[in-house]
Amino acid sequence: MKFKKCILAGMVVLCACVCFAQTLKIASIAPARSVWDIEANKLAQNWYNLTNGKVQMKLMNATAMGGEIGVIQKLNAVRPGQKAPIDGAVFTNIGIADLVPDVHIMTLCAPFLFRDQAEVDFVYETIKPLIQSELSKKGYVFLGTFSVGWAYFYTKKPVHTPTDLKTQKLSVAGLGLSTLSDSFKEAGFNTIDIAPDKLLQSVKTPGGAEGFYTIPLYAYAGQYYKSLPYILNAPICPVIATFIINKTVWESFSESERKILLDAVKVAEENFVKEQQNTDAEYLNLCVQGGCTLVTLTPEEYRVMEETLSNDAYAMAKTGLMDVDLFSKIKEALKKHRGE
Repeated sequence: MKFKKCILAGMVVLCACVCFAQTLKIASIAPARSVWDIEANKLAQNWYNLTNGKVQMKLMNATAMGGEIGVIQKLNAVRPGQKAPIDGAVFTNIGIADLVPDVHIMTLCAPFLFRDQAEVDFVYETIKPLIQSELSKKGYVFLGTFSVGWAYFYTKKPVHTPTDLKTQKLSVAGLGLSTLSDSFKEAGFNTIDIAPDKLLQSVKTPGGAEGFYTIPLYAYAGQYYKSLPYILNAPICPVIATFIINKTVWESFSESERKILLDAVKVAEENFVKEQQNTDAEYLNLCVQGGCTLVTLTPEEYRVMEETLSNDAYAMAKTGLMDVDLFSKIKEALKKHRGE
């Protein structure tokens, strides 16, 4: 009899654990089996372990949902009163630009605005309250940012000057933000609008795209480097992933649980920064081994490229993609930070 009572008690405890366990569906654009994907899964495992199985993060492929635009749609319930298909997402700045345009997050992607990760971290700390506020208005909570790499230009012909770059047909809106293409046109670039799923075919086709910019991981994983054999060996801008979650879902956890989860995100942020530098170097090397040529600018060529593309940001801002005032404030803050 006592044995049966113990079994019954155990079943009650098990049922209680199952009832209170929560599976969070989080969309991510990280390529499968990439370092980015591996680190995201480590975070999911940490959440599970630290909460004794109460919080289970299920990472879902954002590409299968129609990219970042499709993910935004799935963050909303189909009908009032229903639960949204997904609970959160890991967006690039392009996704954040669509989700909360008033943040003007693409200002941080202006060419040659930053020189290293320390500068990125410095500026992000100043703009973070704005991101948090705007996300909160839309019903989301900002959990953290992950540095996933720096973007490089991949082209069919070598680039040594801004003119070399601007005379090649570039696809810059392949991730779904049409205003990005418009902003490059304002700055004198020759852009071509291609759907994300057609980009690889376009770079393979005569008369198609002659270049685009992305992190080395994507260039290699997507096989773009095979048709775009020249890499401008000058990091253009950082690519930052932002982790957000539905506010109602987040507030369903206790304060102590939220602290545990946020502490785990902080650890993941640090891991991403450590891995990112190694990952960029690793995939650049793999592209070179696969036949690409790294085009390294002379000091004078680099100065002209940096100055020209940085000034182009003011023309790009005319489309509304970036905020001129924010851009100017960031440049001034960075000058002081550098001691210039």
